[in-house]
Amino acid sequence: MLVEAYFTRNLKADQVLNLLPDNFSGQRRASCQSLFLGALRHGHRSQSAFKPLLRKSPKPTVEAILLVAGYEFYSEPEERHPKIVHHAVERSGKLVNRFEKGFLNAILRKLPAAIASIDEATTPADFHSHPDWLVKRWLNEFGDERTHALLRWNQKIPGNTIRIYDENEQIPDFLSPTQWTGFYAISKSANWQEQIVPLLQARKAYVKDPSTRLAPTLLAPKPGMDVLDLCAAPGGKSFDLANHMQHSGRLVSADLPGNRIVRLKENLELLAQSGIKSRIVEADLLELSPGVFLAQDLPDAYDAVLLDAPCSNTGVIQRRTDVKWRLRPKDIKLCAQLQFELLNASAKFVKAGGKLTYSTCSIEKQENQDVVERFLDSESGTDFTLIESEISYPWETGHDGAGAFLFARNTG
Repeated sequence: MLVEAYFTRNLKADQVLNLLPDNFSGQRRASCQSLFLGALRHGHRSQSAFKPLLRKSPKPTVEAILLVAGYEFYSEPEERHPKIVHHAVERSGKLVNRFEKGFLNAILRKLPAAIASIDEATTPADFHSHPDWLVKRWLNEFGDERTHALLRWNQKIPGNTIRIYDENEQIPDFLSPTQWTGFYAISKSANWQEQIVPLLQARKAYVKDPSTRLAPTLLAPKPGMDVLDLCAAPGGKSFDLANHMQHSGRLVSADLPGNRIVRLKENLELLAQSGIKSRIVEADLLELSPGVFLAQDLPDAYDAVLLDAPCSNTGVIQRRTDVKWRLRPKDIKLCAQLQFELLNASAKFVKAGGKLTYSTCSIEKQENQDVVERFLDSESGTDFTLIESEISYPWETGHDGAGAFLFARNTG
């Protein structure tokens, strides 16, 4: 079971979905994905409902069955609940022993009422299926109204958007315009293999959320510039930078060696065909020195540098619902410290008079404004001035959350 694998194998949700057999295709695959992600999206609420009904912690298999059934109770009308109970108990026969099967039957019959009894006003974290510590943090930072708007946003099923880079491109019928220039909503009925993949392979488009436009648009590199994209994998922002440069100039994309670099190479192979001089540097930014670039016959300082830093991902929980399960209270502080170190390391690669953009997909002040203030107060930041910034709060913007900050390096 996918849900059991997620909780026992230390994998992210997309890695778990890759465990599905190749012969699971079409509607069968879509159904498995829907049940798995639905169980994660509503799992905290299901857990808060069934835990009081248990005397001890259930085995992973049993808990996985309860989480999947909990999602089905949440998403299906009440008249369907007896069938969900029957189906779940019958399916469990091959996964658990007869005592556990009887136990599941008893708990599942009580679970719909327990889920329905959870009150939004008194227990918003349980009602909206978020960890309690995170909701308390947001209530303190954003207040009651904005936090509830965020919780409702996170529980929606995200749509897919695609960025079309050529304004003169004929827009096919399976794409609909959005309020963001160049971004189109992908129809649920679109055939990805036959309709979407050809657009991507032709370098005409990139599947991404509109929030991804913020950082490259702030940096706005011009044709002919030397541009450095740090923490670049899988390459979506490199695509944006290349298009700002009108595919003229030099674009260097750097990231850690490993699995992510494979995807980066695949994406930038498409850019290499467009005329821009593109290169990949495999290195840890915290250990990266100007000499590494010079050894590869590359500039050691750049007109424009983009740092899209690793973060807590609290701005993209709607799209990556397993963030709610992976994130721990200490992680945000740890992310902020790493982000500060990465921003300091990035600064040395910016030419005098050049620009630097720092971005995250977090909505936490600690990872955005606080990191920026700390950088400007540091020795590395004394040569920089904050020119412009933009924060996307998803309940306001209607797309993923993000922070983007543009600095200019002084010429003196």
